[in-house]
Amino acid sequence: MSKIKTVAVYLGSRTGKGPEYVNNACRLGRLLAENGIKIVYGGASVGTMKALADGCSAAGGHITGVFPSGFKGKRDNAAASIHVGPEGVDLSETIYVIDIAERIATMERLSDAMIFLPGSFGTMTEAFSWMEGWQLGYHTKPAFCLNTDGYYDGLLTQMRTMVTAGFMDSDDMNLLHIDSNPDTLVNLLISL
Repeated sequence: MSKIKTVAVYLGSRTGKGPEYVNNACRLGRLLAENGIKIVYGGASVGTMKALADGCSAAGGHITGVFPSGFKGKRDNAAASIHVGPEGVDLSETIYVIDIAERIATMERLSDAMIFLPGSFGTMTEAFSWMEGWQLGYHTKPAFCLNTDGYYDGLLTQMRTMVTAGFMDSDDMNLLHIDSNPDTLVNLLISL
């Protein structure tokens, strides 16, 4: 049985330009739920975040949304009446926090591991915060990357450049477990 009971999942508030992003997020939510692993995520009801939550809920899993109070999202979302909060998804619980920094800290505290999927600046901030905490010795919680359709190939190349250029130890690359298939990634996670 896996020692990982709860996973922080960082992913996008958009769906991306191909069905594989939504499909992988939904599949990941379902697989984690089927394996009894609780999910903590950013709490939004849009993009691949919604797909993750829907997949988890459909499989009867436990999912916690951590959402900043008063967050309105981008102006174009508000103008189009797109609600970016937890309404519209079937969450087990919602935790409201003051801001994004508190959301990151709360998600890290509640989770035994982290998975990041394709996303933008927010996803990168959250994933790098987790990995920096590991690198600095604040925790030893593993990190996983669901590299859908090679989305993070460029980032992985940059990380290898950091090692080659002497700005990061090669051991730091061992923190990150990478796969493009949600099934393989979850199997790896539960084997730890």
